[in-house]
Amino acid sequence: MVESKKGPILRFKGFTDAWEQRKLGNYIVDYVNKTTVNNQYPVLTSSQQKGIVLQEEYFNDRQVTTNDNVGYFILPKGYFTYRSRSDNSRFVFNRNNIIDMGIISYFYPVFGLKNADSEFFLKRVNYGIERQIAIQAEGTGQHVLSLKKFKNISALFPNKEEQQRIGLLFLNIEKSIAHHQRKLELLNKLKQSLLQKMFPKDGQNKPEIRFSGFTDVWEQRKLGSELTLLKDGTHGTHKDAKEGPYLLSAKNIKNGHIIISSSDRRISWNEFRKIHKSFTLEAGDILLTIVGSIGESAILTNPQNLTFQRSVAYLRPISMNSEFLQTLLESNDFQRQLNVRQVVSAQPGIYLGDLAQIPIKRPQKPLEQKAVAQLFKTINFAIAHHQRMLDNLKKLKQSLLQKMFV
Repeated sequence: MVESKKGPILRFKGFTDAWEQRKLGNYIVDYVNKTTVNNQYPVLTSSQQKGIVLQEEYFNDRQVTTNDNVGYFILPKGYFTYRSRSDNSRFVFNRNNIIDMGIISYFYPVFGLKNADSEFFLKRVNYGIERQIAIQAEGTGQHVLSLKKFKNISALFPNKEEQQRIGLLFLNIEKSIAHHQRKLELLNKLKQSLLQKMFPKDGQNKPEIRFSGFTDVWEQRKLGSELTLLKDGTHGTHKDAKEGPYLLSAKNIKNGHIIISSSDRRISWNEFRKIHKSFTLEAGDILLTIVGSIGESAILTNPQNLTFQRSVAYLRPISMNSEFLQTLLESNDFQRQLNVRQVVSAQPGIYLGDLAQIPIKRPQKPLEQKAVAQLFKTINFAIAHHQRMLDNLKKLKQSLLQKMFV
């Protein structure tokens, strides 16, 4: 790719012609076929977040559209639509990629294309023409964008060959995004299923699924007897550190990880010493959110320059594998126990005394604890990998949209 002053910042090599202003109507072909019988084809929804989806899937296995849908628009595969009425001044244009024929409410204009690459056009109408759309949309409370007004919008277009190259690039990126999204969903479902089956259910002392060779019943204990609940601790920082530690809260613990952003503030050493004085955090300590967003947990792998507000509990295992304990904290039974012990004032919370009384079950043999922990560690690693790939691909897509469109 090379830069060109006649077009976007970033272009494929060999393309130097200036992009030309064109009305969208030059590329749009009206499609006004309507249903003649009820439920002639599956009912579709055009959503801002998920694109074209089956309505029964979008609304959790139920079709909200009345069965009296004669006169609805038919939406063939490869054709475009959008909701012509918007409550937030945002219009999202989608293409039917999922079934050969569907039907959609008459509030969703349907159109095809001529002399334009479909992938490029889809990106063009969803990026960079928001101002033109705002001008054409009518109304004050609810904004309405008719197909006639939409066709009157002008936007910059390259020749068709360059459209195809750009369209193919974004198609491949979106295929990769969909791949990692599917993997992520499957892995999360697998993890939730194993959390249900590899920890004993209420009233039982053995899990439904376990590793070969382990047959002993699991022991029941109170959480407080298996660990030390640490209160108001220091952070194990370098003595010569010039800046004070990050002061983090429950929002910084998500999906088993500690997340630090540039917006998180550091506190001074003087302020820190007034708050924390009893102990030093160590690698292997477990962090558990107990105020606000309750039940998120993470293993502290590097305590340098970190400290947490009292919305986070510090747990130090005595007789349990740290990774097993962190997995146990994610189990359905433990999360249920947290839920029934919540108290609500300004926001939901768990008292440390109540936390210590929660009954837990664990394998007697450390080897079984380690085996269970290793399995979930592997799954968590795969989840984190696909989440990183997904986040990076979404950032790449957004960056390329900014640089490849004018």
